[in-house]
Amino acid sequence: VSSQLAESKGGTVDYFEQVQPILEAKCYSCHQGGKAKGDLRLDELAAALEGGESDGAAITPGKPAHSAILARVTTKDEDDFMPRRAIP
Repeated sequence: VSSQLAESKGGTVDYFEQVQPILEAKCYSCHQGGKAKGDLRLDELAAALEGGESDGAAITPGKPAHSAILARVTTKDEDDFMPRRAIP
């Protein structure tokens, strides 16, 4: 993990090896295919770069602070946080 972190700090992130597996595990259940929630598809890089109904581009290469997906997974606002937490 620390070597991956060092690479990402240096600007070398491989979308298909480092990012896509996380999206597949955490996001595809809602953001995949033709019925993706919020019209945001994360199962294709081009679609993630385009974004959905809100927030603009989910992923902004080279500018993680501008990537809406980063804001959604780090926010403290329960209404905006992704992935949605299950309500018991």
